[in-house]
Amino acid sequence: MEADINQMFTEHDIVPVLIDRAPLVFAKVAYRSKRLVDASKELTPTDVRNEPKVEWCADPTTFYTLVMIDPDSPSRTEPLYREFAHWLVGNIPGKHVEQGEVMFEYMPAFPRSTSGYHRYIFLLYQQHCRYNYSELPRASRKNRTPRVRFSTRDFARRYSLGHPIAGNFFVAKFDDYVPVILAQFPTTSDF
Repeated sequence: MEADINQMFTEHDIVPVLIDRAPLVFAKVAYRSKRLVDASKELTPTDVRNEPKVEWCADPTTFYTLVMIDPDSPSRTEPLYREFAHWLVGNIPGKHVEQGEVMFEYMPAFPRSTSGYHRYIFLLYQQHCRYNYSELPRASRKNRTPRVRFSTRDFARRYSLGHPIAGNFFVAKFDDYVPVILAQFPTTSDF
């Protein structure tokens, strides 16, 4: 499976463009819509509107950080806002994402109608200890500002997270649920 994950993350320009090394294994990411994230397969914004359940082989005595990004904002051909952080949770005890420290609440995929396919990438990092993430901004589902131009690589370096231990990704393009998501934002003039 390791060769498959390396190949998938390289073929889709995740390695080395966004991260230096592919995760060791695929994480299981399951949405309430009964849809599973399956490396590079398409899901719709409707499919992924609710926070997913993320599973990996976790040590119950260790803390983890989960990052979900869209590096294709506003489009893959012109990623001016690369990366957009859709979800950021740190200090996850073992496999219990719901008990982690949420910096950025989960925000579903919302690719614009003319932007084509976007990649949505989940990365899990093993922490060396419980980290102090207090200086990081917090973002609700309606707040985009701290999410724009997020750098997973810089974030991992800042906290000495090393390389991701697990990950997965899907692609999505505009569907009829995107206007529902965009209507939640104070303004939609940017990306």
